[in-house]
Amino acid sequence: MKAKLTAKCVNSLKPKDKIFKVWDTEIKGFFLRVSPKGRKTYALFYRVNGKANEYTLGIHGSITAELARVIAKNKAAEVAQKVDIQKEKKRLGQQTLAAKYSSLGRFIENRYKPWVESNLKSHKESLRTLNTDFSHLHGRQLENITPWDIQKWMAERKKDGLTESTINRRVATLKAVLSKAVEWQIIEASPLSGMKRLKTDNTPRIRYLSNEEEKRLRNALENRQDIQRTERKNHRKWCETRDIAVPAELSNSYTDYLKPIVILALNTGMRRGELFNLKWADVDLKGKLLTIEGKTAKSGHTRYIPLNSEAFSVLVAWRNQNCANGLVFPSPSTGSRLDNINSSWGNLISGTEIPNFRFHDLRHHFASKLVMAGVDLNTVRELLGHKDISTTLRYAHLAPEHKAAAVAMLNTAS
Repeated sequence: MKAKLTAKCVNSLKPKDKIFKVWDTEIKGFFLRVSPKGRKTYALFYRVNGKANEYTLGIHGSITAELARVIAKNKAAEVAQKVDIQKEKKRLGQQTLAAKYSSLGRFIENRYKPWVESNLKSHKESLRTLNTDFSHLHGRQLENITPWDIQKWMAERKKDGLTESTINRRVATLKAVLSKAVEWQIIEASPLSGMKRLKTDNTPRIRYLSNEEEKRLRNALENRQDIQRTERKNHRKWCETRDIAVPAELSNSYTDYLKPIVILALNTGMRRGELFNLKWADVDLKGKLLTIEGKTAKSGHTRYIPLNSEAFSVLVAWRNQNCANGLVFPSPSTGSRLDNINSSWGNLISGTEIPNFRFHDLRHHFASKLVMAGVDLNTVRELLGHKDISTTLRYAHLAPEHKAAAVAMLNTAS
């Protein structure tokens, strides 16, 4: 099939059951390839030393028909000068890649970072790992990073006290970078492919609060607020005696965000990031329901969490002392999304005599209490937002009465 490849002509072409080509009537060798799925590719057929070649000019939509014609003319002129344009394209491409992505550091900065920031929710942690844990490899050529380099690093981190699972997770972050370099044809193969992970204890860590520990945590939250109010009162007096602008009293229900965040986590099982991303538009106080949007959830799926009386009261009180627009827990300094609460949480938990308890364990506490109260695991799965029930099964051992009932059935069967 022949036609002058103009925008009108190209747009009118419909896909067929098989790939077909439309040859331009004016530029020798210039043609359009149309796939059964409708992909339209501009290309140039040429011969060098009797060998036939096809040179891809671009995809319709990425370039126009007019631009494709200009490129085709220029490339045809190069062919007339005995230039193998396909070979030259590959050579120049390799030179460009080598210059731009010659080392791990350059590849991360110029190629991987823009991709990971657009595609992974955990991009901040991934980039922190790459730029901190593996900064000593940034000057190394991608293909020259060896398993020995990583095994040596792993041994050193074990001596520093890092757990095997943490070490494996950080190495996996580096291996993901090298896998992308292979996928994007920067290197032929990952030098770390086939490297084994450290053996770990696969028993899931479930840490939840005993009744006494939960009382201590709640008391610590109250004591923290009392201390903050006392400090603010003393500071107000100090300012008054020196004729300095006096800050407002801390007379509201909460002195800052920490107590409402912790209480809400205890009663909803929300992840820290989900709490940071929560908007008042996601809070239905009338229906007593929270919406966790899929785009902010780890699973990628939207879920709904009913508010019990304590969670409802916390949100009502917090809304009454804050603007009910935008984020529920904005940063007090910037008004934007909270980045972390590591300092305030660390200071709170350090004085509670509650050992080995992380903020994320509030989520485990929520799930554990539900299971121990007899809530079925599938409901717990839905509330936590787990994709697979196998993740929720880690809490199954907390329902001993169910196991006891199952074993007891043996007596009735015999």
